[in-house]
Amino acid sequence: MPVEFLSDEQAARYGRYHADPSPEQLARFFYLSPADVAFLATYRLPHTRLGCAVQLCTLRFLGTFLPAPTQAPAMVVRTLAEQLQVSSDDWHLRYTRPNTIYDHQAQLVAYLDYRVFEGRQAFRLTRWLYAQVSTSTVRPSILFDLATAHLVAQRVVLPGVSLLARLLARVRERTGRALYRQVQARLSGVQRDLLDALLVAAPGERLTPLELLRTPPTRVSGPALVAALRRLDQIRAVGVSAVPVQDLPEARLTRLARHAQLAWAQPLSRLGEERRHATLLVFVQTLERTATDDVLDLFDNLLTTLALRGETRRRRERLRTLKDLDEAALVLHQAVCILLDEAVPAATLRQQVLDRVGETQLRAAAEVVQNLARDDDPALQVLSGSYASVRRFLPALLAGISLEGTPSAKPLLEAWRFLKAQEAGGRGRPKWAAAPRPVVPKSWARRVFPVKGEVNPQAYTLCVLDRLHQALRRREVFAPGGERYGDPRAELLRGEAWETSREAVARALDRSTDPAVELDRLRQQLRTAYQQVGDNLADNTALQVLQEDGQATIVLTPLAAQAESADLTRLRQLLSVRLPPVELAALLREVDAFTDFTGAFTHLSDG
Repeated sequence: MPVEFLSDEQAARYGRYHADPSPEQLARFFYLSPADVAFLATYRLPHTRLGCAVQLCTLRFLGTFLPAPTQAPAMVVRTLAEQLQVSSDDWHLRYTRPNTIYDHQAQLVAYLDYRVFEGRQAFRLTRWLYAQVSTSTVRPSILFDLATAHLVAQRVVLPGVSLLARLLARVRERTGRALYRQVQARLSGVQRDLLDALLVAAPGERLTPLELLRTPPTRVSGPALVAALRRLDQIRAVGVSAVPVQDLPEARLTRLARHAQLAWAQPLSRLGEERRHATLLVFVQTLERTATDDVLDLFDNLLTTLALRGETRRRRERLRTLKDLDEAALVLHQAVCILLDEAVPAATLRQQVLDRVGETQLRAAAEVVQNLARDDDPALQVLSGSYASVRRFLPALLAGISLEGTPSAKPLLEAWRFLKAQEAGGRGRPKWAAAPRPVVPKSWARRVFPVKGEVNPQAYTLCVLDRLHQALRRREVFAPGGERYGDPRAELLRGEAWETSREAVARALDRSTDPAVELDRLRQQLRTAYQQVGDNLADNTALQVLQEDGQATIVLTPLAAQAESADLTRLRQLLSVRLPPVELAALLREVDAFTDFTGAFTHLSDG
């Protein structure tokens, strides 16, 4: 594997001072403790003490030594010279003897309890790299920085940049080859042929099956949902859905799927056989999950669209019938006025209402009010005219999607299975009278069950779809083959799967699987921190411990406010002048005018 993943800047920065240390870094890494001063006092010559101090603090700060100690920044040398009370004028001319420099390095490694990168340390880093490569998807350049930080934290002297880069590349290459072999070994000969066929375009076709399958839907309609379900069936027809890959590193599988999603068929066909089959297998399984999510996204958007259209139709119909409702209300108003008139005898009340208003007109008005002033569920009213649109995709949806759910979704799942059995037909087809009733809420009951013992099939179907739409959004129902709509509990490792991955996860996090070791580490950190606070408490002027009512109270002296510098004030003014006096939306449109960045996005509802 090539090792040119390091940029020139990153390679030049490795084990070097790329800038002067900050004041905080000077205080942390370049402060000479009394023990350091006592160690350096064993050297007789001033320039030797200063050179050894430079190497000591460089090892603390960088985790390694410079090729020549004289390459240290002047600020570092000046800070250390002031603490040692020696001159730094000619030290770079006198501290140049290689034997002296190397002797000092060996002594400093022993004094600071560092370890040289060889043998056991190389093995431990290699094992750590294997765990990182198996459990993460970071780029090699980032992993190189993480390995550097890991070595510094473990107090190991950093090796050469090329040595570390080659080790990282070798680990990645071996991990990849082992993964490819494992995946290909789980495929049969027929499955390998089907995967290879995805990269070959049919005669007369311009696109390969792989290109067609990974093209997601872009319209929201019944035919588009049927096409998305047909695409899902074609993905399942490849026949690799059941190939087990759950025990393999998920991070590596994600990287393979991402590569297959972005690459053309020709580069994929030129890969080695093991890598090609592994890449296509992982991609097809990932594509099946995303295609399932696409189907449910389309279903969600389609139900929303039908509801919006139904709401528009309902409002238009409502406005059209307001005149009829007003006329009927005036007729009933006349009857009510007669009913409330105390001068009309109760014995002749009904006859007078019929004489003045008319029985036919009164019955017609009551029927108009009953039909127009209904208390049905708004969802029922807006979906009542959408059954014809639903029938376009319902058979394919029932056949192509399997659903599971939480215990609260049990009535809905029973109704979904009932609709599946109805659509399948045959002798075992259940009668509509046996349709599960708990899924129907009270607001739908009058429309779904117009007569006792009878079921309105159209209203029942719309009711189940509406309830499914709500349950998918609440995640009460999930599709086992989906990713975003899948069971969120399925991502948790349990039982044997966790025991298999436990060591690799612990190694990647640099943690022990033994609780006693972790507790001892935390106990030691707490003891060390407590001792440091106790030792420095007498000299700490910002912290005081006061006794109030027999209890100790900690009082922290607030930090003094630091005045803003002239440079900061000037920088703020320059930034204010350069900020465009426009709204954010206008600024985005202006940027889009010369970059066309919105062209890279295709929204699901563009149709």
